[in-house]
Amino acid sequence: MRLRIGIALVLVLFTGWSSAQIAEFDFYPHFRRWWFALPPDQNRPLEAVVERYQQKLTAEGVDASEITRRVTLIRTRRPELETDFWNRFFTVDPPAFNTAPNAFLVSVLAGRPRGRALDVGMGEGRNTIYLAQQGWDVTGFDPADKAVALAAKRAQALGLKIHTQVVLDRNFDFGHAQWDLILLSWMPPNESARIVEALRPRGIVVFEGPEFWFPRNGLLKTFEGLRVLRYEDEVRRGDYFQKDMAVVRLLAERPAENP
Repeated sequence: MRLRIGIALVLVLFTGWSSAQIAEFDFYPHFRRWWFALPPDQNRPLEAVVERYQQKLTAEGVDASEITRRVTLIRTRRPELETDFWNRFFTVDPPAFNTAPNAFLVSVLAGRPRGRALDVGMGEGRNTIYLAQQGWDVTGFDPADKAVALAAKRAQALGLKIHTQVVLDRNFDFGHAQWDLILLSWMPPNESARIVEALRPRGIVVFEGPEFWFPRNGLLKTFEGLRVLRYEDEVRRGDYFQKDMAVVRLLAERPAENP
């Protein structure tokens, strides 16, 4: 899924939203925060985490039927739980995250010709809308349907045209040589090989996210085959959650085809 496994680790820093979507899923944000607060050697695989969660709930005196209900949902309806989680996150009022366009994206686009852009994991559309405002023909996708609907509503109110899809990254058709820009703003590059293939010659990938998603210099290896134009790895104010953390940024270009 977009299953934002990596970005969920950042969410340990944030506990402030409570707007209900699907009532039977209300437990899941708490489970998720507990899960990703576990030491790295204890938070995989999922089944081992579920068993540990059962033990935790039992020790807390939670009713056995409720424990069974929760773990069954985690095991059998995880995509729905994730979608509900991100719908809650992206539609909370006031927002719990930065709603301005990604500053790295803004900086690297200065003077670049417009073309077709793809926002992977668009959320509520902060970057999708910005790209449209700058004259890009932009498509964004995300599995969080309410967030995508919110983006479309905002774009319409601004008189902007954007293309959207409600879909998981693993199910999205990236195509071949389709895009002049592919953005991954605080979105794990789960489909990096397909992303590289989907770029047009001279097309660029713009990425920003937390350093701990990768082994040392792992981001550079993730997009092998692209020419690195800019790479940053430093402690800074995180764009998304406005916390000081080690952040990696990458601007990389697909080389032109041989004549």
